[in-house]
Amino acid sequence: MINLIQLLNDPDFIQSVPYSKIKYQPKDVILRENEVSQEVYFILDGQVQVSIHISDDAGKLLPGLARLTKDDFFGELSMFDGEPRSAEVIALTACEVAKVDGSQMLSFMEKYPDKGYFVLRELFMNLVMRMRQNNIRTKTVLDLYLNEQ
Repeated sequence: MINLIQLLNDPDFIQSVPYSKIKYQPKDVILRENEVSQEVYFILDGQVQVSIHISDDAGKLLPGLARLTKDDFFGELSMFDGEPRSAEVIALTACEVAKVDGSQMLSFMEKYPDKGYFVLRELFMNLVMRMRQNNIRTKTVLDLYLNEQ
């Protein structure tokens, strides 16, 4: 079974999909919310914060949605739908990420369906986990709101 990080060592992947390794310092912005791109990022080392911008009467808030570390990935939603980024990703520590061409990664999965299956499975399982976490957050916020009424 192959996972996403192992792809970076797969000869077929290396030949088919352009990617670069990039180092970031703490507080560097890796992705901006509403940016349009299809790259997927694999965290090779370090920790990042995934956040969204919310405006209220006092100004802008930047609540954290998730902290991701080595072997995690982000940016996969835009790889599939081409829509603008739904969150901002900022380096919390010095980190290194592999920035992968998302459209070429999709082509790779089509060309190598045996490997593509395991990649899609890992992407899907990660999305399921994040959806469950968001369901818990939504329920908590609704409970707090309704209990204040």
